[in-house]
Amino acid sequence: MEKSMSLKHCTGSCHCGTVRYEATIDLAKGTFRCNCSICKKARAWFTFAGGKDFRLLEGEDAMTSYEWTPSGRSAPGLTYRFCKICGVRIYATGDAEFMGGRFYALAVSTFDNVTTDELAAAPLKFNDNLHDRFDRAPADTRLM
Repeated sequence: MEKSMSLKHCTGSCHCGTVRYEATIDLAKGTFRCNCSICKKARAWFTFAGGKDFRLLEGEDAMTSYEWTPSGRSAPGLTYRFCKICGVRIYATGDAEFMGGRFYALAVSTFDNVTTDELAAAPLKFNDNLHDRFDRAPADTRLM
């Protein structure tokens, strides 16, 4: 399997620096904004890393989790992880076959070594997860 030339080893952290991680990401696959209720309220902007491409370096004991089960579902799809000291959401994690198994949705705002130019050059994709239409953008993306 050929590796993408856009793979980047990134590091990230929360605001207070207690939680730190490293991951390998592929910015050519894009960054994402979602309109589901939690992403809308958090103004989430994220990109994905596979389970084997993420490593928490420090701060597991300083993190807390949040899970939410959307209406019409039997279980939560994601576990959101936050620093309980400064409150920054670092990532969400889940397990889905269509994502290749375990994955991490990393908040791009937590990256320490990804430049503004690199993020601006990455494709930005919008997902209509509010209506379970993962394959298309919502009609209105102005506030996402």
